[in-house]
Amino acid sequence: MNDRALVIFIVDDDAPSRQVAAFPFTDPAFEVHQFASGEACLAALDKTPDIILLDVEMPAPDGLATCRALRAAGESRAQVIFISLHNDLETRLRAYDAGGSDYIVKPVSPPELAQKVALAKQALRRQQGLEEQVAQASQTAFAAMSSMGEIGIVLQFLRASFACETAPQLAGELINALRHYGLDGMLELHLAENDYCASSQGACTPLERSILSHARNMERIFQFHDRLVINYPGITLVASQLPLADPAHVGRLRDSLAILAEGANARLLALTNEKARLAQARGIGQALGDLSAALEVVETQQNNLKLSALVVMDQYILDQERAFIHLGLSQEQENSLSSMAHRTAEQIGQLLGDSKEVSNRLHGVAVGLRQLVVS
Repeated sequence: MNDRALVIFIVDDDAPSRQVAAFPFTDPAFEVHQFASGEACLAALDKTPDIILLDVEMPAPDGLATCRALRAAGESRAQVIFISLHNDLETRLRAYDAGGSDYIVKPVSPPELAQKVALAKQALRRQQGLEEQVAQASQTAFAAMSSMGEIGIVLQFLRASFACETAPQLAGELINALRHYGLDGMLELHLAENDYCASSQGACTPLERSILSHARNMERIFQFHDRLVINYPGITLVASQLPLADPAHVGRLRDSLAILAEGANARLLALTNEKARLAQARGIGQALGDLSAALEVVETQQNNLKLSALVVMDQYILDQERAFIHLGLSQEQENSLSSMAHRTAEQIGQLLGDSKEVSNRLHGVAVGLRQLVVS
């Protein structure tokens, strides 16, 4: 794909609409083919399209039928971007079921279309790297299914979730659990900073993201044909390919998937709380550092103040005793004044000692907090 032009099919029974859709792709990096019907598009699959811009509302076969036909013909690689007049969940799900990768609501603007094609091109590149990983994951899932019962899958997920430290790790374990049940699906983890999406095929496509956005507003547990939606505050899970021919099996899957989602929600909450706790610990550590520095300054100032106060008092007593010679006081009066001066000096020393005790207590509090943060 990197050494050749990107092959784009534009399929629409309306000629002006085809011209509008082709407008952003006049560069030689694109090889554009226009078709007025789904049949003409299917007949030209030998051109190996990379991206197909497919109108939903066409005469039979319409866009959905055309997409199903090309997927049935083995064309699984091409990114199909549906273009439709309808903006509702049912049409989006039908587009997804047909094999669509993205969805645009008319009227289409050239900048939006160019952006969607750029995203589809990125998806094609990721798909090349993911194909081998998906094959290996499928082999692992089938091997695990042969030796693990339904309850065992739940227990295995819960054990694995305890070791997850990030949202992508947790999402990966949940997708693996779905594979063990023989199900496909997609999920969205609701995080404080931003949501994280994943699907059985790797990174979520724009269409999958839009489906998850709609599913998030549904009930706690909601079944739609062969799909099951489970909502918790921290997670939205959409599991597909339920075995509708076996209602008892579907019932067991509903219970198991609900436990999986609840366990993932609990682990996500724990990760969020742990992140907040670590942030608080860092904040307390910084505050302790500031407190220790401030205490050192206060202690230095206290020592200097105590020393200065003692010097001043000693000098005052000395000056007082020298002044007695010129004041003509009696011995009793001199003794009384000297006693007052010495008592004052002792009181000032006591006050300075009390402030030192407060500083020592603050040091003790800081040491205790530091030990608590470290533990």
